Amino acid sequence: MSDRSARRDHTVGRGLTTRGRCLVAGGIAAIICAFVLDERDLLRVGVMAVALPLFAVAITALRRITLRGVHQVAPERLRPGTRGQAVLVITNTGQTRTPSIEISEPGVAGLTTGMRYLIAPIRRGQSTRIIYPIHATGRGRFTLGPPHIRIGDPFDLWEDNRTLDARTEVLVVPTVVGLTGMPSSSGARSAASGRAALGTIGGDPDIGVRQYRSGDDIRTIHWRASARHDDLMVRLEEPVSHGGATIVLDHRAVAHRGDGAASSLETAVVLAASISLHLLGSDHQVKLVSHRGTVIAEGHDISDDVLAGLAVLEPDTTPNLQPIALGRAGLVVAVLGEMSASEAQLFAATRRRGVNAVALVMATQDWEPGRSAAGSDATVDALRAADWRVVVVRPGDDLAAAWRRACHAGDGYSAADMPVAPTGRAFERNPA
Repeated sequence: MSDRSARRDHTVGRGLTTRGRCLVAGGIAAIICAFVLDERDLLRVGVMAVALPLFAVAITALRRITLRGVHQVAPERLRPGTRGQAVLVITNTGQTRTPSIEISEPGVAGLTTGMRYLIAPIRRGQSTRIIYPIHATGRGRFTLGPPHIRIGDPFDLWEDNRTLDARTEVLVVPTVVGLTGMPSSSGARSAASGRAALGTIGGDPDIGVRQYRSGDDIRTIHWRASARHDDLMVRLEEPVSHGGATIVLDHRAVAHRGDGAASSLETAVVLAASISLHLLGSDHQVKLVSHRGTVIAEGHDISDDVLAGLAVLEPDTTPNLQPIALGRAGLVVAVLGEMSASEAQLFAATRRRGVNAVALVMATQDWEPGRSAAGSDATVDALRAADWRVVVVRPGDDLAAAWRRACHAGDGYSAADMPVAPTGRAFERNPA
């Protein structure tokens, strides 16, 4: 793209081009010289030089041209590393046929390098489509447009530059890795939102039973369950379900290392998205929160909200970690970066008694060779001391395998004994 063409893109207005202005100035100079030198031929040349731009104004500037532009993007949502296409539909809403139109659109970092086309004249009420590729290199919300159009005469003496009010947002959501397995329960609480735990009884899916003990109130005996088990059974005092699962994502800038899509932060975002959608697919009530306790998405059927919220998540410049309330969720999954020993102890203490707590900790020192592992080690030690199930995630790890390790961590063997396969990434679930 030439510098002259690039400058045109940022010019809005109508008038003579540089060529047209030079021709008018030369024509006037020729007319003056013709009178001074008494040269009729030179006078004719000067008059023609001045008349030609005026003729261009008459055939171009006096025509009323009205255009409308609309963007269409397919697919509606992209993932990092995927390609799509943008379609710009230009419609002639005026009363006359348009001349040829030069149309361009600025580039969008991380999505498209922009486009420039010359389109044929458009008849009244007709439309033309311009298709150009887009390539998502990272998650985020991007804006395509507005398109800039330039209408001129055949001699490039007059131009009409305008910007169409046509913008559209493109959402690039995090990659989603297919996961299998579920952390085994460590107590009576269940993270499922609509299911009964083992030991529940027919007719009331949220009521559990146990054997009668001496001193139990006779009014708590469940006679139907007693007949089925051939022993006295009583109702549990509290329901089995306790509000589902909470996923915590630490996205502090100081807690992560690396750049771009290969950074530890992007790995943490992919894990948070994959775990959230996996739990939602398993009929959990999910609450996704940040390290500050800010709710990113909450509910039962919130897959789109989870992906949209994580797509626009930016690194938090706040360095310190503040205590947050995790509520009464039956399952807590934390995706964490690097912490100091005091911050790790503070976060570990947020786990309530009886809650099944799992932590996936980014080994940030591996994203920055030569950096000390003290921060990651302190985080892992503090969480394990507080009875969290901890799995360390390193660059290139198979995230599906890391999740399987987290599901079995603490079940009679060390999670460190289960190696994570290097980057054989599992299949990606389509977020749309």
